[in-house]
Amino acid sequence: MTGRITLTDKTDTAVEILQGVRLINPLDGFDGVVDVAIDKQSVVWIRKASGKPSGLWLFPGLTDMHIHLRTPGYEDAETLETGLQAAVAGGVTAVGMMPNTTPVMDSVDMVVAVRDRGNSLGLSLIKPVPCVTVHRAGEICTDLEGFAEKGITCFSDDGSPVESREALLDAFRRISVFGGVVIEHPEVTRIAAGGSVNQGLASTETGEKGIPERAEFLDVKRCIDVLRTSGTDARLHLTHLSSPESIRLVQNAVEQGLRVTCDVTPHHLALNQQAVIKLGTVAKMNPPLRSEESRKKVVDMIGKGMVTAIASDHAPHTAARKELSLSAAAFGITGLETLLPVTLDVLGRETSLRTVDILRMLTTAPAGVLGISPPEVAAGKPLNMVLFDPQRRWDYSHTFSRSTNSPFRGTELTGKVLRVWFRRELFREGEFVQS
Repeated sequence: MTGRITLTDKTDTAVEILQGVRLINPLDGFDGVVDVAIDKQSVVWIRKASGKPSGLWLFPGLTDMHIHLRTPGYEDAETLETGLQAAVAGGVTAVGMMPNTTPVMDSVDMVVAVRDRGNSLGLSLIKPVPCVTVHRAGEICTDLEGFAEKGITCFSDDGSPVESREALLDAFRRISVFGGVVIEHPEVTRIAAGGSVNQGLASTETGEKGIPERAEFLDVKRCIDVLRTSGTDARLHLTHLSSPESIRLVQNAVEQGLRVTCDVTPHHLALNQQAVIKLGTVAKMNPPLRSEESRKKVVDMIGKGMVTAIASDHAPHTAARKELSLSAAAFGITGLETLLPVTLDVLGRETSLRTVDILRMLTTAPAGVLGISPPEVAAGKPLNMVLFDPQRRWDYSHTFSRSTNSPFRGTELTGKVLRVWFRRELFREGEFVQS
């Protein structure tokens, strides 16, 4: 990196100049080569590049709106610190923390305590997403207003759907008062129950019970119908969609004026059901990896602007929970450190989306769903940015996560996070910077 990033002592020894970086700002659509001066806490100025392009990209810190930090209850798989370190290493400076822990996150006091403990670490910002329903049982809503008083306005029973129509209707009516959002894990449990892989080639080849796409899209349809019935302007977000039909239903709802958004994971973009046939439990996830036909359709729909965000669904597990039979092993893979390179690779090759449009789905769009101020790199703004080498090839063998359950582990990826700033510099060339 010699010559690409330099310190200047002509005017202020505390100012660092990032020279000839390609600044990509999804908030205003800017994409151009500039020099950027920063001090220890903020962006000082941005000017036209004075020299040759460095080949490096600079963009706002990513928002991963769907991750599992496993605290409380499963700290053997991930702790707040290891999960947030993995986030920073992946360029993620804000996360949506899902509630399927032990005990579940249905208590205002507990959720606030976990949030504050995580945010005291000085790593990525935690935006907690507590349960919609008590005990995550899908029947009776939690103290939604009590959460809202603490600045917590996103709710999910992730890992399970909100089963009760009455509870979902009640949630929509109540969150509409304070601008909240329900993040639904779309699944009809009676159809998906006992399934391990996609219904089709994967179930035939493995002999496991399959989970059909209709187990997902029928619940998407149900939730949209309930939102429509509520007569409110409440927001519904459908997470980790894997079926083209699910995305089509979301698009129809948007065209009808309903406030519905959705996300897709990088692994559903990059992999199909052949991965679980070949790799086994390390590629077992819920929803399962689908057919190549469905994967291509989902990618095409993203290219047409029909998907709001890309989210990792980072789901760490101990080896003991993964080194089992397909039917017994836990669902889920880690994803924070591979979110950016995998997404850029697939959408860059298989769609005509501009880089700024892809990054929008990883920054301002998910931040908007979570109610986080949109990140930007701008003069006078606090540091919240990533320096990225789009050409660097690297082997994904080391992880900052406590778990290693990733189908991408041991593979060569292209595109590497070099440095990360959030309020201050946190990460540089594979190591954390001491404050």
